[in-house]
Amino acid sequence: MENKIPMRRMVHKIIYECNIVLLVVDARDPETTRNRALEEYTIEKNKKLIYVINKSDLVPKKILEKWKDNFKSENPNSSVVFVSAKEKLGTKMLRDEIKAYLNSNNIKYGQVGIVGYPNVGKSSIINALTGKKSARSGLTAGLTVGEQWVKLTKDIKLLDSPGIIEPKDEDELVISGALRYEKADDIISPALKILQRIHTFDNTILNEYYGFEIGEEINIELLEKIGTKLNFLTKDGKIDIDRTSKSIIREFQNGKLNYHRMNLKKYEQKRTKNIDFITKYLQNFPFINDADQIISHLENIDELGTMNTRPVIGMKELDDAFVIISFSEKSRDTGRKKVEELARMSDIELYSLGGGRVGKHRIYIGVGEKIKNTI
Repeated sequence: MENKIPMRRMVHKIIYECNIVLLVVDARDPETTRNRALEEYTIEKNKKLIYVINKSDLVPKKILEKWKDNFKSENPNSSVVFVSAKEKLGTKMLRDEIKAYLNSNNIKYGQVGIVGYPNVGKSSIINALTGKKSARSGLTAGLTVGEQWVKLTKDIKLLDSPGIIEPKDEDELVISGALRYEKADDIISPALKILQRIHTFDNTILNEYYGFEIGEEINIELLEKIGTKLNFLTKDGKIDIDRTSKSIIREFQNGKLNYHRMNLKKYEQKRTKNIDFITKYLQNFPFINDADQIISHLENIDELGTMNTRPVIGMKELDDAFVIISFSEKSRDTGRKKVEELARMSDIELYSLGGGRVGKHRIYIGVGEKIKNTI
C-alpha cells in the first residue's frame, strides 16, 4: 500500500529534495497568490528560489518589472521570470535560468520543484516546459510524491506539487477567492485592504477608476463615497456599505479593478455559448425569477434530456431577469462555479440559484439582475 502524507508535509518534502524551487504566482495579482510560508521555507533550506510570474501576457511589461523589483528587494538571491504557460511565452528563458543555476553550481543531475497556490498554473508550467501534457492538474493530498516526477532533460527532473494555501485570516481568504465573500463574517475589511494595496502600489489608479480624488486615508468614509458614486442605497436611502464592499471584492477578483487599470474581462478563457436551445422553452415562463422552478419545468422536456451535447455555459436576458445556465457539466459543483464566475464577469448579482438534472444532463441555473454602475 502506498504511504499517504499530509499535503503540507508533501510540499515541504518536495522543497527539501529539490535544488531549485519555482514559486508560481498569477501576474494579475502576485501579492495575493504568493505563498510567503513556502518562500521562507525554501530560503531556510538554502534552495534556489525562482519566482515564475505566470499569465504575464495579461499584464503590461512595466507592471511586471515593478513586481520583479519588489520580489528581488525582498529576496535578493532569487530570480524572477515572466511566463505565459498558455501562450508558451518565456518558457525558454525559464529553462535557461534553471540550467544556468545548475551549471554554475556544478550540479549534474538537477531536481526542480514547482509550488504555489491552487490554480496559478503549476501543471501548465510543467507542460509548457516539456512541450507535452506531462503533469496532472488538480493534485490532492494523498498522491505519492514519486509518481509525479517529469523529465525536462535527461539530467533534469521536474516535480509538480499540490496547491496549498498558507494559513491566513479571513480577509486574505476572501481577497484570494478561497472563501466566498457571501460566507465571510466581515466583507468591509477585505474591501478596504484591496483599496489600500492598489492605492499603495499606484496612487492614481483609484482616482481614475472611481472618477474622484482619493485621499491618503483608506477608510469607511471612502467606502461611503464610492457607494454614493455607484448609487448603492438601502431601502431607507442610506449608503449600502455591504453592497459597495461586495462590488469592490467582485471587481478585484474578476480583474476589472486591479493594479494596472487594464480591464481583463477580454482575457477570460472560458467562452460562453449560445443557450437558445434551452431558453426557447422559457419564453413567457411565469416563474423566470426562480431557478428551481425553471429546472422543474425543463425536466419535462424530453428533447433536452436525451440530446447529445458538450458542456455549455451561457446567459440570456428573459423578461426582467438575467438567466445563466450551465448544462451537461460533469458535476453540480462545477456547474455552480461556472455560473457564479460568469455572473461575476458580467456584473450580475444572483438572487436565485439551483441545480438538478434534465434527463442525462446535469444543469445548474442562476438568476439575477444587472448591477448598476454609474462609473
